[in-house]
Amino acid sequence: MLEEHAQIGLPVECAGLLSLRGLKAIGAYGARERFVLNELRAATFYSPSGRELRIEAPKPVACVVDRHELDVVLAEQAMDAGAEVELGRLVKRISIRPGGVELGGSWGSVSAELAIVAEGFRSRLVRQLGLRGLDWRRVLPASQIDVPAPDVDEEGVEVHLGRGVAPGFFAWVIPLGDGVARVGLACRGADPRDMLRAFLKRRFGLRGIETAYSGSVLKCGPIPKTYAERALVVGDAAGQAKPTTGGGVILGGLCASIAGQVAAEAVEAGDFSERFLSSYERRWRRLLGAEFSAMKKARALLDIMPDGALDVAFELAKRAGLAERVPEIADMDFQSSLLRRLPRLITPGPGRRRF
Repeated sequence: MLEEHAQIGLPVECAGLLSLRGLKAIGAYGARERFVLNELRAATFYSPSGRELRIEAPKPVACVVDRHELDVVLAEQAMDAGAEVELGRLVKRISIRPGGVELGGSWGSVSAELAIVAEGFRSRLVRQLGLRGLDWRRVLPASQIDVPAPDVDEEGVEVHLGRGVAPGFFAWVIPLGDGVARVGLACRGADPRDMLRAFLKRRFGLRGIETAYSGSVLKCGPIPKTYAERALVVGDAAGQAKPTTGGGVILGGLCASIAGQVAAEAVEAGDFSERFLSSYERRWRRLLGAEFSAMKKARALLDIMPDGALDVAFELAKRAGLAERVPEIADMDFQSSLLRRLPRLITPGPGRRRF
């Protein structure tokens, strides 16, 4: 594994909100005491005008993690399984040659039979493979900071919608425990640092706080093709993040597991052709294709909805008792079941008073 940074998991560019079910799926649940900061069972959504919709589960369904420590745990698992990790190796070049693939940077180069590209959202290596990269119109800048927040609900996250808060996305408040919250937002057409300062002032009365770290949120969905001769593309590089929320740890991790299986099969068969490696894409799309499709449609709808329409949707959801019904059918990672049923759940039917 060629890692560009000098330390595993740093710098941190993640909100760290993950489902407990997802942690089990990627094989990290057993070590959760090392990186889980807080467990959560509720979420409160705020419409542009301040309407609230609170959804609660009877027990924790999510957690907020120390992403640095989670990455360390996963790297240790990989090394225990035989992986070799080289730090400070930013890969800037990839080329397919007879008999192998060459990866290189200012540090030198290395050859291999197969490369799994997990370069994040940059798409530099993806384009060098002749593949189409991410849709940059749907990659948003984001800012985030941990702040004192003694009044937050320690068991639930906050999601704040509205063009005045975070145009094109939303703001989040994630309780870390002990009166501290992780607060951030992503947006389109504005500086997220300015928007975050304004939100911190409005929500917590905090002034003059500089944002601690910035990053990017992907809401574009997967790239059209995630394999080439002697190469597979995974994670953010492949756009395998949820278009609704930008979260990519769990779905990207599931796709990475499939990539590992296909890579092992390719080595065993001695076949690194596009035809053989195309099974990677077939498998992950069979598992997640419907999820990404539903989430992209939901995100497209949210992006065009004016604030007034969002307020109406909140009111309809409250009158339909959506908060009581969602915990039974919702899944943080596999969202298609809820998204497909949502219009029917909030649309007034016979005998219901229309809004």
